[in-house]
Order: sequence, then C-alpha cells, then structure tokens
Amino acid sequence: IPWYFNLPEQNKGFEKAWEQIKDEKGFSAPFGLTTAERRSPRFRTHGTGTCEWDGAIWPFASSQTLTALANVLNNYNQNFVAKPDYFKQMELYVQSQYYRGKPYLGEYLDETTGYWLMGDRERSRYYNHSTFNDLVITGLVGLRPRADEKIEVNPLIPQEKWDWFCLDNVLYHGNIITILWDKTGEKYKKGKGFRIFKNGKEIAVSEKLEKLVSE
Repeated sequence: IPWYFNLPEQNKGFEKAWEQIKDEKGFSAPFGLTTAERRSPRFRTHGTGTCEWDGAIWPFASSQTLTALANVLNNYNQNFVAKPDYFKQMELYVQSQYYRGKPYLGEYLDETTGYWLMGDRERSRYYNHSTFNDLVITGLVGLRPRADEKIEVNPLIPQEKWDWFCLDNVLYHGNIITILWDKTGEKYKKGKGFRIFKNGKEIAVSEKLEKLVSE
C-alpha cells in the first residue's frame, strides 16, 4: 500500500519487498495474489463464510497491489520486479473473474482452485469494488496521469506478448487520446509500431513498446 501513494523513499532498498509476489511461500498463488503470506502456519486456517482474511484472494486488495506495482515500475529504480511480473499478475486477475463460465467479480476466491467463496451470496455477487479499468488504462496500456499538459505513456506489456492493442477515445485533459500498438501494421493500417494520437493527430511513435512522452 505505501507504493500506491509513492511514499517509500528511493534508493533505500525497500522495493525488495516486492520479491514476495513471485515467491510461492510469499503471496504468489496459481490464481493470483494472496492476502497473507502462504508460509504462515495460520494461512487459510479460519475456514470460510465469515469475514476472515487469512490468505484467500481478494480482488480489491489485488487491484491495490497492482496499482502499487505499476507505480514501482514507473517511479522507482530497482531490479526486484519487472514488466513480466505485472503482466502475469494482471493476467491472473483477469482470468479469475469468471464464475460458471460467465464474467463475474465477487468478494474473494480460493487461491489454488479459483473457486469463488460464497459466490452465490448477495453480498459477494455485487462486490464490484475493483479498479479494473484503471489497471488497464494506467497500468497495462500505461497512460500515466500528470498534472501538466504532457502525455506520458509507459505500457507494462512485455514486447513479445501481444501483436496489437488499442485504447481509443480516452478523454484526458480535454483532449481525445488514442494509444495503439500494431506489430505488423496490418491490424489498424496506421503503420508498424507503437503510436499515440491526440485529437486524431499522431504525436509520438516508436518501433517498440516503450515509454513515450509528448506534448
């Protein structure tokens, strides 16, 4: 949570804590990030059905962690986590949000089976308090909010993962922004590479997925 607000000081080594999202004894589980360390002898020992938070995956907490991780990757110089770590956890976060074959976001789920605990209860099936859109826009695609008029985009999608994507019609500082990646140039017919458009005009381009800053 401190990184959600960019609070930890730079160059103090605090980012080492993020290694725990890759450790199966820490917070890494088959269906996402647990809410307690799996190495704890009290992990998932309280049963289910009440308000116990001893390790099961809680999408609300996952979304906080993913936002914080995006901040680490954008704002801190460190070697403990990288884009593939964000992409992996974001992918698990997306894949977990199905129940009985339909899109679903509930209260909490089993970390090893992906089964929604209390999935049929009213309080669970109306539990839409994740920040799914923000994670896609500011994290995965990488439109980083700024106070000035510069447009900064830093996608957290590893170069080899997707051949194309497009985030279109984003109202940002009074302008309409389009961000697209087209590996071959055949998908969107705008040319090969990574591009940013502002009100329909191309303002930045790169041959690869990388950070771009433009007026």
